[in-house]
Amino acid sequence: MDVYGELDRLKKLLDEGAITQEEFDREKARLLASNYAVQPGGWDLGIDEKSFVVLMHASQFLSSFIAPLIMWILFKNKSRRVDEAGKNILNFEMSFYIYSLLLCITCIGSVLVPFIAIAAVIFIIIAIIKAVNGETWSYPLTIRFLK
Repeated sequence: MDVYGELDRLKKLLDEGAITQEEFDREKARLLASNYAVQPGGWDLGIDEKSFVVLMHASQFLSSFIAPLIMWILFKNKSRRVDEAGKNILNFEMSFYIYSLLLCITCIGSVLVPFIAIAAVIFIIIAIIKAVNGETWSYPLTIRFLK
């Protein structure tokens, strides 16, 4: 049962007279404190790992690789999921830039770069959806620089 369901159950017990106001307050404080307690492994950001990984993937839309890089460097030692997602994102971004550069050098690059940009946006959206579902997803066509 989630915290709110447990609080609702406690409130009903208080209303029925099964517990005292003091017991209710004590249990309520315990439940709320446990909801914000530091998780094992030192994860204490006030946001769960899954949401943090989603934010890492989504931050590519704002800053390309800069925000995910900073997030990965700061928190890679606190979570295996963050470390893995950060490596996937950075490998994808480096591969994307290499592919774009190679295409721009060639004659057909001006035609294909927009398609690569559209594919990159689609891949990021897929990565966000997978992260929301708690899955790890490696971007396609990515060179594994960081393992």
